[in-house]
Amino acid sequence: MAEAQHTGTSASAGDGIAISGLNEALDTNYLDLQPEDQSLLAKATRLIAGAVGKCFKPRQILVILRLLKAITFCFLILTICADIMYIVFVEFIASNSIGEQLGGVRDTIIRVYGIALAVLAVLIELDVTAAVKYFSGLKSFIPRGLLLFFVAMITCAHPLQRVADQSGSGGDDDAYQQGDDYVVDDDATSGVVETPIPYSAVAFQMVVSWVLAACALVYLVLGCFCFDRFTSRAFLSQKDPITSTAIPHGGAAGGEYDPPVSA
Repeated sequence: MAEAQHTGTSASAGDGIAISGLNEALDTNYLDLQPEDQSLLAKATRLIAGAVGKCFKPRQILVILRLLKAITFCFLILTICADIMYIVFVEFIASNSIGEQLGGVRDTIIRVYGIALAVLAVLIELDVTAAVKYFSGLKSFIPRGLLLFFVAMITCAHPLQRVADQSGSGGDDDAYQQGDDYVVDDDATSGVVETPIPYSAVAFQMVVSWVLAACALVYLVLGCFCFDRFTSRAFLSQKDPITSTAIPHGGAAGGEYDPPVSA
């Protein structure tokens, strides 16, 4: 869906009709559908779009979409940071035994793919021409929501959370029991089990992944309600504000508009 631009002056549409501002009500006649398309899916889309047009005004839809886009963009950037943090902690700071418990090279490669997909999602959110051209299918809300949900699940910090929990309880008596060898083999040592992974990093990854998953869910819901099928003409008013607010020549008797003479 091409987002409507709210301008204060009139502009000419592609067919020569002057448009300006936003409609008071959403015009559900302008959908991203061929007029001759009478398939079952097209009929369902028109039915859902009609119901949405009765419940939401153009300004409300634009506010919802812009807020969602802004929040998604911010948490995609944080997701990239979270994945980089994971790679740094696992590959360069954590010991080999901890790294193996977290999945080793395999999970690191998965995080690299997560970073690449998150960058792609950022480009889609920013409407970068190259990304939109080669990945046009991701402009629709349902595929975009699935992409964001996949990125969120890659960033989810369950392995780090388990190790951080074990590290946080390292000072307790159960840290020396025989059943904790899946974290580190400490039965032959007398020291306290410690990991270099701070719990704040784990909490950061958890919050980022869940908020991004929530954004993905909102995109899926909006996609099911066809919020992405409206064209810009559904939002923009086709009335010329100069003509519609002009004082007719001759007062109440009516007549043509007489434009002011410039000095």
